[in-house]
Amino acid sequence: MLALVFALSSGIIGGLLVAALPAARTRLRNMVVLFFTGSGMICSWLVARQVWAGERLRFAGQLGGLTFCLDPDPLGIVFGLIAATLWFFTVVYSLGYMAGKAHQRTYYAFLLVAFSATLGVAFSGNLVALYLFYELLTLTTYPLVIQERSPEAMQAGTKYLLYNLAGAAVLLLAIVLTAAWGGRLDFVGGPILAAGLKTGLNWLLFLFTVGFGVKAALLPLHRWLPAAMVAPTPVSALLHAVAVVYAGVYGLLRVVYSVFGTTLLGELGFAALIPWVAAGTVLVGIIVATQQDILKRRLAYQTISHLSYILLGAFTLHPWGLAGAVLQMIGYAVLKTAFFFCAGIIAEQTGVTRVSQMGGVGRSLPKTMVAFAVVTLGMIGMLPLGTFWGKFYLMKGSVAGGKWPLALVLIGSGIINAVCFIPVVVRAFRDENKRLSITERGVRVTLMLVPTMLLVVVGLGMGLFPGMVWPAVQAVVDWFF
Repeated sequence: MLALVFALSSGIIGGLLVAALPAARTRLRNMVVLFFTGSGMICSWLVARQVWAGERLRFAGQLGGLTFCLDPDPLGIVFGLIAATLWFFTVVYSLGYMAGKAHQRTYYAFLLVAFSATLGVAFSGNLVALYLFYELLTLTTYPLVIQERSPEAMQAGTKYLLYNLAGAAVLLLAIVLTAAWGGRLDFVGGPILAAGLKTGLNWLLFLFTVGFGVKAALLPLHRWLPAAMVAPTPVSALLHAVAVVYAGVYGLLRVVYSVFGTTLLGELGFAALIPWVAAGTVLVGIIVATQQDILKRRLAYQTISHLSYILLGAFTLHPWGLAGAVLQMIGYAVLKTAFFFCAGIIAEQTGVTRVSQMGGVGRSLPKTMVAFAVVTLGMIGMLPLGTFWGKFYLMKGSVAGGKWPLALVLIGSGIINAVCFIPVVVRAFRDENKRLSITERGVRVTLMLVPTMLLVVVGLGMGLFPGMVWPAVQAVVDWFF
């Protein structure tokens, strides 16, 4: 229990300490950030170990007459470990990326508080706690989106708030209806609405899909995500691969397996439509990505596409589909974080932000571009990267669940991903624009490059040795099936 409490409170405590430190105490602030992020990560792994051993870590209390509950289960543990581990990598990367930039105290303070909010979403035991942390995540990441304080950043921040707060309002209505019809809000004890079919459940599923679909960037609720690319690269990595978008995806997984259940969803007409909406998002997202010249916007639209891989797997309502969704959550998060890290290094070291300007970048940044090339293979879904196994089980679940055309959508998406990024890699290593200066030396770039390369190695490890993550995937599948 102590590990759970400290994992959730580490970011808040660290954020308050950073806010209290003088802005000039850079080295001390960096040590505080590393300590509390690292300890939060370690405690999250301790929580995972206890839950996987069969222990129940429940913390509950009353909040305005409602029960607020923390009670991590295998699905929450997977999301929590993704967030906690990649947050630490992002902090190390940030120490290099943010060096010399303005508003660092604000950046690190909110980065830490958002860490606690994300773990709160993951470890919630009922819809009340999930909603509160879900809202807190929006509010604590807003200052990170507007970190640059430019007019463009402020406009993007406004759009970010409007979309996410509107989605939260719809979500609140869905939770109130769930409490009225289901009589409870806890995740433990089987699906909340498993008692029987009621008139209006299609509309309730629609409300949940909109509420969580905003953060999950489900079309047409996605427009805040490309706009948020004005944020610093580490923030973009967190928004697109760790915190905000995964909070939405995680919420929809909860709706499928903890609120409705596979049996009830199989009787709902709207539930049969959602996989095809996700399939459309997969294709439209990556097709639009091919048209983007700004590298971070290309990555943003690719994110929109790949998030719907997970939703597609969840709504197959089949164990293999769920296994593929969880594998995709893990593998994609690792590689997409590395993808953004590569983009950040390229922009910081060469000033290149557009795909059309990347000719010859590989000569100046060979390690970075090799990492970029490896991650590109992962986004396509090729061995030996871990995302291959996620895609494999997603296709397997689609066929087994009677939705075999979805497997063709995944194949087509992989081909378009190749068209989208392989020419970028080829152009980077061609001698179109000679860059003879060596730009991968120095402490600052090392702090950015090391976590990038480590994440690539982890992605390769998951592809070559999928057994290293399979117990966690199997635990989630067994929990719901």
